[in-house]
Amino acid sequence: MYIIIIIFICSLFFILHTYIFYPISIKILAFFIRKNYKTDDNSLPKVSILISAYNEGKVILKTLNNFYEQNYPKEKSEIIIGSDGSTDKTEEIVSQFIDQHSNFVFIPFEKRRGKKFVINDLVKEATGDILVFCDSNTIYNKDALSQLMRFYADERVGGVSGRLELIEETGFTEAGNKEAVYWEYESWIKECEGKLGALIGANGGIYSIRKEFFMPMPEYISVVDDLYLSLKVIEMGKDFLYCKKALAKEILAPSVKWEFERKVRIIPRSFETIKQVKSLLFNKRVIVSYGLWSHKLIRWLTPLLFILLLLSNIIISFNSLNIFYDIFLALQAFVITCGVVGYLFSLKNINIKIFQLTYYFFVTNYALLKGFYKYITKKYKPTWEPTPR
Repeated sequence: MYIIIIIFICSLFFILHTYIFYPISIKILAFFIRKNYKTDDNSLPKVSILISAYNEGKVILKTLNNFYEQNYPKEKSEIIIGSDGSTDKTEEIVSQFIDQHSNFVFIPFEKRRGKKFVINDLVKEATGDILVFCDSNTIYNKDALSQLMRFYADERVGGVSGRLELIEETGFTEAGNKEAVYWEYESWIKECEGKLGALIGANGGIYSIRKEFFMPMPEYISVVDDLYLSLKVIEMGKDFLYCKKALAKEILAPSVKWEFERKVRIIPRSFETIKQVKSLLFNKRVIVSYGLWSHKLIRWLTPLLFILLLLSNIIISFNSLNIFYDIFLALQAFVITCGVVGYLFSLKNINIKIFQLTYYFFVTNYALLKGFYKYITKKYKPTWEPTPR
């Protein structure tokens, strides 16, 4: 029974740590030992903006216009778009657009290979000192590029991520999809990590790195590009920051199903990514290792911890007279019930926040569990379909 109690305590501790203790501790650390970085509002390095697109005909024109309207000198920027074997009107739309805009470059690839291959090839064509990575559906504020570039006046900085805001479309997003709420929590953690120069994973839609620190993604290993590239910069001894004022927006996926499938796709690649930067797990930069374990690895394994917590709680409750375990088991049953109610409400598109958040929390953890299963069984593909717009 002592072993079961230890399993219960350890499971509970690590769950509380990744969701509560770590965010609080990183906030405290950011307050007391945050780094002061040199910034320069007149810093205008040559920027190469890289966009990998696959069948993004519905949104790509808006994104291209968005970069044309940026408050950044045209002579100091180039926008390079790569089509990963698109079969819709993406290539036609981009070709027509660049005919009228001199600082845009388009590279259509005949065969679909995956985003990382496109990025690797686009970087070879880039002439900028700073690489900016953008998704096909991401819309930057007009000063976003300028805000990112301010921090490159400090030589310690190898990369800077902007802030990504997820927008719910009224009448379009399911009531049960609470990714926007969860993302605000994640963004708060990223902001704290960034103040320490140890951002554990940039925002894929808006982040930048010095070109000299770009590490081509491996051909035969599936990785998450934003996580891989940002951690590689840190692995090379440079700081990675988070700029809250560099704001970009994306429309939230319409359904819980699509968010679920997106997370399932990402998790196997995330574990593969960590294997490529394993030196950071036990690094002399203790804060980096602390963040990588706490924010990523333990978080990804919480579904297993929840299962162990519930099973150990049941065993202890049936073999102990300690009322604490009975109360805790009742609490777990209540949370599970809230998740079930949230699911039923989502079918009717009824939005009662406590139930919908609980339901989405369970969906997220199920996605992590399924993604982990795909990772250990190697049942995942190098490419995937974009989220429907």
